[in-house]
Amino acid sequence: MNFLLPAKFKKIGAVIAPSGLVTWIVLQQRLIDPTPHLVNVILLVICFFSFLGGLYFISFSREKIEDEMVQRTRLDSFQFAAIIQMAVMISGFLVMLFVSEPGKEGMILFFAGAIFLFWLSFIARFNYILHIRLKS
Repeated sequence: MNFLLPAKFKKIGAVIAPSGLVTWIVLQQRLIDPTPHLVNVILLVICFFSFLGGLYFISFSREKIEDEMVQRTRLDSFQFAAIIQMAVMISGFLVMLFVSEPGKEGMILFFAGAIFLFWLSFIARFNYILHIRLKS
């Protein structure tokens, strides 16, 4: 079974992810503040999921040459990202346990950051390893 998207989705994700992230940050910082609260919440949700969707497009897109080396690198990068995320989650919960409770907003930010960290560390490692291997 192969669940990878066509290679063109990587370019689409490379546009959607940064634009969703920048717009989400701008709305969070209230640099642009739509007057109705509901509009702001809807825009925040759309921006968050467009960033996440863009990361998924980048992560699950085929490479132009999809061989065993690329598949192995993808698997190794997923494992690396999982280990990084687990270490951050454990250390974050230890900090919360011994230092202070972060509150509702802090917990939401912590879990959103953990999701972002997983996908960003996967994408960074996968593309870095591919670049190094293709260079040599």
